Amino acid sequence: MSYLKEYEWELIPKTLPTIRRICPKCGKKTNYINTKKFRVNANKSNLDVWLIYQCDKCKSTYNMTIYKRIKPIDISRYEYEKFLSNDEDLAKKYSFNLDFYSKNKAEAIFDDITYSVEKKEIETNYCDSDEIIINIISKFPTNLRVDKLLSDNLDLTRSTVKKLYETNYIYSNENNDLLKLKVKNNMQIRIKNFEA
Repeated sequence: MSYLKEYEWELIPKTLPTIRRICPKCGKKTNYINTKKFRVNANKSNLDVWLIYQCDKCKSTYNMTIYKRIKPIDISRYEYEKFLSNDEDLAKKYSFNLDFYSKNKAEAIFDDITYSVEKKEIETNYCDSDEIIINIISKFPTNLRVDKLLSDNLDLTRSTVKKLYETNYIYSNENNDLLKLKVKNNMQIRIKNFEA
């Protein structure tokens, strides 16, 4: 008997993007690590809020602007409390926000991020041949390629994944060269004659 199994794979970042900038103490470009801490400063009737980064070599800090000279009533009480408590989920949200880097003219490095994959079986149906459907959930931007995701999570070599793709056993709702694409939210990958 053959099965069509449908899964949800959610990518959970284990690390956060770093930024690359010239460190005044080191005198050269270094990577700055997200400390997951905020700095909130009251300046007369305005607030400044920063996310603090730290040089991975000398530990000097750099504050990336989230809000500058903003009226306290323009920040929700909920978010303000999260800034004060150094909420890690809020730090993660800002560290994956591409507009945040653009606004600060910062060079973000997404290549070194590691992920865990939470897998959940959604549905199983009988069918003519074994096939799996993988629905990707990725709430944050990633540089992770599809071929790496599949090889790491299906215990296959990348060359085996490539052969399966070239022989149309792996296919997708994407029109481009699937294996070279970066993983993105709502991507669907199908694998024929395969049991997970």
